[in-house]
Amino acid sequence: MFSCSDPATMDQLSVTCSRKSICAVKGSKVTLWCSYPSFKIKTVFWFSEKQSINWRKNNEPEDLTLDSDYSGRVIHQISSSASTLTISDVRERDSGEYQLMFIMNDGVKHLSSAAVNLTVTGVSQNGCWGVIYTSRRVCALVGSTVDISCTYAHPSGYTVNTTFWHYGQPGDFEDLREEHQFAGRVEYVGNKLRIKELKSSDSGEYRFRFITNLDQYSGSPGVILTVTDTQVTSSPATVSGGEEVILSCLTKCTLNNKYTYIWYKNGRQVTDGFTKDNKLYLDSVSNEELQQYSCAAEDQKESTALRNAAVILCVFFTLALIGILWYRSVNFI
Repeated sequence: MFSCSDPATMDQLSVTCSRKSICAVKGSKVTLWCSYPSFKIKTVFWFSEKQSINWRKNNEPEDLTLDSDYSGRVIHQISSSASTLTISDVRERDSGEYQLMFIMNDGVKHLSSAAVNLTVTGVSQNGCWGVIYTSRRVCALVGSTVDISCTYAHPSGYTVNTTFWHYGQPGDFEDLREEHQFAGRVEYVGNKLRIKELKSSDSGEYRFRFITNLDQYSGSPGVILTVTDTQVTSSPATVSGGEEVILSCLTKCTLNNKYTYIWYKNGRQVTDGFTKDNKLYLDSVSNEELQQYSCAAEDQKESTALRNAAVILCVFFTLALIGILWYRSVNFI
C-alpha cells in the first residue's frame, strides 16, 4: 500500500472495500468499490502507485481518471459514502494496487486504510473470471447471417452448467433463444452466436453468459452489432446532360473485406461504367439515361446480396429548370 513520507499530513481514513483482490481477464471490465464515512469529505479520487511516474510531484497522487494510460477506459462514480471505479478493456499493465485519496473540507488529505489489488491475465490462465470477444463491433447487412464468437475463463474447481447469449441492458439475462424477436433465427454453435435473416431492430449489444455450479458471469461490455442496409448517393447531387457522375453505395457501418458491390440499372446489372470499391463512375449522363440505379453488397462466401432502395439521377429536373428560365427570359424581352 502507498505511504506518504509525511504521516502527519497524510493520515489514513477507514474504508471498507467489497473485495481486497480482483482477478480479471484481459479485455474485460472490472469494478472497484469502497465505502467510507462521509463526515467532512470534500472530494475523493482513485489512484495507483504504479502510475507515480506520471505524477507531476513525487508522493502526490493524482486522479486516475486524468491519467493518459486510462483515457476513455475509466468511469468514477461518487456518492456521499461510497466510491466506484470502473475500468473497461483492462490490460495486463493495469495490474496493481488501487487506493483512494480523500480531500477534506479543510484541505487536509487522507489515504484510504485499504486498497484493492487488481490482477489482469490472459484468458488461457486459470484463476480469473472473464469473457473475450473475437470482435467488439460487428457490421452486417439486413437479411444476412452473422456469427459472434468468444472465449471464456473461470477459476479452477468450477463446473460450467449452462452457457447462453443475452441482448439489451446489462441486467437482462434472458436467453436469446427464448426471446420472441429472435424466434427461429438464433442458434448456438459452441460459444458462437449465429443470427439469421438479420433485421435493423437486431442492432444492439450482445453478451455471453455462463453459469457454473457455484457462480455465474456475463462478459461486459459485450459486442455491438449494427445491422445496415445500403443507400445510393450521387456526386454531384444534381446533374445535367453529358456530365460525369459518381454513384456511391453507402452503409451505416463499415463492412468487412469479404463484401463486394454490384450495381443495377432498371433492375439489370450494370456492365458499362467503371467501378471501384463501393463507387460507380459514369462518363456522362443524358436525358435518355434517366433511370433507376441501385446497388447491392454481396457476401462472397454466402453468395447473397442486399439491394438498396434506388436513386434517380436528377437530369430531368435540371433540363426542366433550364427550360423554364429560357421561357421566362424570352417573354420578358
